[in-house]
Amino acid sequence: MAGDRVRFDANQIRWHMGFDYNSLLMASGAAGVALCFTLMSSWLRERGSTFLLTWAACIAIIIAAIVVFSVFHSTVNVWHSMLAGVLLTSAFAISYGGFTQFSTGRFETGRVAVLALISAAPIAVSAALGLDGLSFLFINLMSALLLGFCGHQYWTARAESPGPITAIAALHAMLAVSYVFCVFAIAVETPLYLHGQVPDNWAEALNLMVSVIALTGIGGLFVTVHQERISRRHRHASLIDPLTGLSNRRALFERFPEGQVPQGAGLIVFDLDDFKGLNDRYGHGFGDMVLRGFARMLEDNCRGEDMAVRLGGEEFVLVLPESSASHALALAERIRSAMGRSTHAIDGEPVICTVSAGVAVAEKPGLSLDTLIRKADNALYLSKRSGRNRVSQTTSSAA
Repeated sequence: MAGDRVRFDANQIRWHMGFDYNSLLMASGAAGVALCFTLMSSWLRERGSTFLLTWAACIAIIIAAIVVFSVFHSTVNVWHSMLAGVLLTSAFAISYGGFTQFSTGRFETGRVAVLALISAAPIAVSAALGLDGLSFLFINLMSALLLGFCGHQYWTARAESPGPITAIAALHAMLAVSYVFCVFAIAVETPLYLHGQVPDNWAEALNLMVSVIALTGIGGLFVTVHQERISRRHRHASLIDPLTGLSNRRALFERFPEGQVPQGAGLIVFDLDDFKGLNDRYGHGFGDMVLRGFARMLEDNCRGEDMAVRLGGEEFVLVLPESSASHALALAERIRSAMGRSTHAIDGEPVICTVSAGVAVAEKPGLSLDTLIRKADNALYLSKRSGRNRVSQTTSSAA
């Protein structure tokens, strides 16, 4: 009697809201089609983001499951429910693969296959034994577990885009809970057999409504997270010199947004000697090789907080947030000496390229970055004027 009363109340609720099982299935399918189209469109614009294609495939399989569920609603054939359930849980397993592609760049085929097989096994076995009610219970149970697992994965990865990814995790959890409600409703009403009827209760109706909300919301959030990633990638590219991979002038000035460097910060300006002559004699390809080699040398001599920058052309800067004149001079001399010992071969001929450097250190607070660069440039000019391949610090470079 209690089960009949719950079913009656659920039917009354759906009648007043204008919903029935088929209309809710159609709404879920329509949401899935829209999401699939959106993800495919995003992937076509950004072919390198293969996780978008995986997510689109996942939604396409969910749509196929919805179609088979609709057929099952008409036939109440246990094999139709089994096929729909296997499609649905397989889609949720593939969703995990999409997450791993998103977070690590790799689709973990083995784990996805294991998840799909473990989820499908109880559904298929119970259907083969004719226990259609139990099979339907396992469909909902495995879906809830997979969705909860995926939601947990997104929760642990929320640092990349805290707002959208937290919302994605919450929608996965909400959908998982709705499947748990279905498990309890089926366990109470039809624990083993459907008796020629389809599960049609308040939990099923709630699950379908939540599915529409979750599919729509997750789709929009996926696109938002993807666009944020693209935006960060473009911003990162705007701060990197494409030839050497070092930070560029813009990144240097963004390192000190107030325009002032802290007291004790050191700055070394390097300039490759006679670089124009090297380009003229050996070609720009050789010059690019020398620039990349010197950039690696700077990176090899950087501490964790130091910053290597290519200002432009053959001019480079090392920023030393906590330094002293003696430390900066010693570091500049070490790099100058290493560069002078390095040889670059072209057509079997060894070529040596030297470098000159100027050092400045902020010995008082409130010094601007422009001023510190100018002082280091003055010291660099002294090195050039004194014969190149040397390190200088003018008496006025200490600030």
